[in-house]
Amino acid sequence: MTSTHGDNHTGKSRTSHVLLIAGIILALLLAGAGVTAYLLVVKAPADLARRTAEGIREVFDFTPRVTLNETVLIAENTPILEVATVSRSLVVHHRWSHTWLGSTKILELHGSFTAKAGFDLHEPFTIDIQRSPLRVVARMPAPKLLSVQMDSFLVVEDENGWWNRITEKDRTEAVRTLQARARGQSEASGILLEARRSAEDRIRDVVQRNGDVVVFPSPEMP
Repeated sequence: MTSTHGDNHTGKSRTSHVLLIAGIILALLLAGAGVTAYLLVVKAPADLARRTAEGIREVFDFTPRVTLNETVLIAENTPILEVATVSRSLVVHHRWSHTWLGSTKILELHGSFTAKAGFDLHEPFTIDIQRSPLRVVARMPAPKLLSVQMDSFLVVEDENGWWNRITEKDRTEAVRTLQARARGQSEASGILLEARRSAEDRIRDVVQRNGDVVVFPSPEMP
């Protein structure tokens, strides 16, 4: 009888020991799962948001709005009104003539311009962090031609007719036409598409610097 009682006591002790070990293992597994879930669900997206926002601020000099599941993680900070990503030089010619009663006046102009294209920051420029898979979705507004600045101006020909004289209105209108041609040539040159590609390349460099992935929704070009 004593031996049986001892065996029962030993068996209960072993069972208790096994249950204790199993409980400890389960607790460790749960703790590990909790840590893993925290790292994947909370810390990794938050770190990615912070790194992306800081990188874009360094490159573009503004901070976009960063969201996670429509929750704002980082508020936008735009001390500038626009960001230019492409600058292009161009030369434009304009020749104008007018004949009245056989008398012809002629104006020929030559202008050098700098066109800049990029983004109007009054429009949404947002970064969305997605968890599964962890990645950055960059949503930019359509690029715009921000400015076309005349750098230099040359009057190649300014010739009056015998009784058909060039007026200040003629000269003003000729300069206006030259500037309009410069704008039209800039838009037709593909500068808007280049501006978007340049912005995408810079954002991609920022995100991939830390081994992360970025995607860009299809742009709506004007």
